[in-house]
Amino acid sequence: MKLHELIKYSKALLKYKRIGTFIICLLPVFPEIFFRCIEATIYSMLIYIGEVQPIQLFSGENPVQITVAVSFMVIHWLTSAPLIYVSAYRLCEICYDNDKPNRNLTLLSEIFVNRRNFFRSLALSFWTKITGILALIPAGICGFMTYYLIMNTDDLFIVVQAVVFTILSLYFWLNVRLTLFVVPFLMAHFPQKSVFRTVLYAFRFMRGRRNGMIKLFITYFFPVVIPLTSPYFLPELMTALSLSISIYVREDDYSERIKINRKLKTSADPAKVSYGKKRFTAFTHQTET
Repeated sequence: MKLHELIKYSKALLKYKRIGTFIICLLPVFPEIFFRCIEATIYSMLIYIGEVQPIQLFSGENPVQITVAVSFMVIHWLTSAPLIYVSAYRLCEICYDNDKPNRNLTLLSEIFVNRRNFFRSLALSFWTKITGILALIPAGICGFMTYYLIMNTDDLFIVVQAVVFTILSLYFWLNVRLTLFVVPFLMAHFPQKSVFRTVLYAFRFMRGRRNGMIKLFITYFFPVVIPLTSPYFLPELMTALSLSISIYVREDDYSERIKINRKLKTSADPAKVSYGKKRFTAFTHQTET
C-alpha cells in the first residue's frame, strides 16, 4: 500500500474515534508526567528543608536523592511498560477486523490487569532497553574516538574516517530503535511467542520495511511536534503505523501459508508440517472467524 493510501485509510479508521485514539496514544506518557511532577515536588521539599543541596541533584552524591531517583525509576518502569503494551494492543485491534464496526473491543482494564500481559510487558521493556544500549555502544565508542582525534591530531584523513564511522554507528542505532519501536505491536499480534523471540523476529520483520515507516514519521513530524496540532495528527500517525504493521503481518502470514501448503504437497509426513501452523497470529484467527 502506498503512503498516501495508507494515510487515507487510517483516517477512515479514525472516524468517530479520534479523541479516544488520542487518549490511547498518550497512555504511556501519563506515568512519565505524573511521576516526574511528584519527583520534582519531593526534590523541592528536600532542598527547602536543607536535606539536599541543588548541586547534589546532578552529582548523585546524596543517598537520599539516589534513593528517590531509583524508587521512581522502578515505579515508572512498572507502570509505563504495561501501558505501552495496552496502547499497542488497542491500536492493533482498531486496525484489525475494521470491516466490523460494531465489534466489541477488549476492555483496557482487562488487558492491563492480565498477569501474563503484565510480566510480558516488563520483559519487553527490559529486552528493548538492553538491545538499545548494546546498539548504542559502537556509536559511543566512535564518538569518543572522534572527539579524541579532533583534539589530539592534525591528520584530516583519520578524523574524517572517524566521523564517518560515528555517523554509520548512529544510523545503525536509529535503525535498531525504529525496529524496537514496533516490538509492542508485534507482541500484540503474536501473544504466544516469547518476548525474546519477538524482539529477534522484529529485526527480520523490519527488513526492507524501514524506509516506508521513516517516510511516515517524516510526513507527520512537524504536525505531531507542534502542541496545537498534535491532538489531531498524533492519532493519525499511530493508526497509520499500526495499520502498516498489521498489513505486513498479514503479508507474512500469507507467505507462510503458501510455504506450508507447498510443503504439505511434497512432504511424506504432513503432521510435522502442520505443526508450523501454530506460528500464525491470534489476530489472524480472529479475523477469519
